[in-house]
Amino acid sequence: MSSAVRINDLCVHFGRQQVLHNVCMEAPRQGITVLAGRSGSGKTTLLRALNRLNETFFHCRTSGVVELDLGRGLETISPAPGVNVRPLAQLRRLVGMVFQTPNVLPVSVERNLALPLEVVAGLPEKERGLKTREALMSVGLWEEVKDRLDMPAERLSGGQQQRLCLARALALEPAMLLLDEPTASLDVHATAEIEDLLLRLASQYPLLVVSHNPEQAVRLGERLIIMADGRVRQVFERGQVDGEAVARALADAG
Repeated sequence: MSSAVRINDLCVHFGRQQVLHNVCMEAPRQGITVLAGRSGSGKTTLLRALNRLNETFFHCRTSGVVELDLGRGLETISPAPGVNVRPLAQLRRLVGMVFQTPNVLPVSVERNLALPLEVVAGLPEKERGLKTREALMSVGLWEEVKDRLDMPAERLSGGQQQRLCLARALALEPAMLLLDEPTASLDVHATAEIEDLLLRLASQYPLLVVSHNPEQAVRLGERLIIMADGRVRQVFERGQVDGEAVARALADAG
C-alpha cells in the first residue's frame, strides 16, 4: 500500500528537552492511522510535525526527514540545504488539522467557513457560498444549521462545533487531515457521530488521529502506532489486535 506519510529519524527538541527521539513511521494513503499512548508520549508533537506547527513554539528544533504526499507523490516538507519546500501557508492549507477542543471562530456559523475561504483561498463571494454548503453537507451539518447560518458558532453543541471545524478544514481542499483527540471533550453520542464521520472521510483522505482510548483506536485504526517516551514502540495493522490487546500494549509501553 502506498504511503501518504513517511518519517525517518525525526527528533524534536523544545529548548533542552527532547520530546521525539529518532521516530520512523509510515502512514498509508487509505484509512486511518491512529497514534496512541499515554500523556507525554509525544503523540501531539509528532502530529504537529506534519504541518510544522511545532515551529510556532519558542526554542523548537527539529531534525530528520518528513515526507508527505500532497498530491504529487511524496515530497520533503522539512527545510534542509538545497531542498525547496512548500511555503508554510500552503503546507498548512493542504494538511488540515482539527484540535481536541473545537476552536470555532467568534463569528457566525457561515463566516467560520467563508472567512478562511476568502482570506486563505481567495475565493469570490459566489464560490464561497457554494463551498460553504458543500463543506457543511460533507460533515452532515447542513440540514442542522441551514436555517441559522447567521447564528454565532459558539451556540452550537460541542459535537456540532467539532464537525464545523472539520468542515472548515475540508472547505480548503486538504490533501490529508490531522486530528488531535477530536472526541476527547465530547459526550458518547457526539463521539459516535464524529467516529462515523471519520470512517466515511477515510475513503477520501489519509487521516492521522491521536487517541487516548484503546477501544476507539481499534474501531478507527487501519494502522495503530503505540508511542511512549517520544518513541514508536509498536505498530499494529487492522485485525491484529482487539481493545484489550491494545490496552496491554499501552500499559507495557508506559
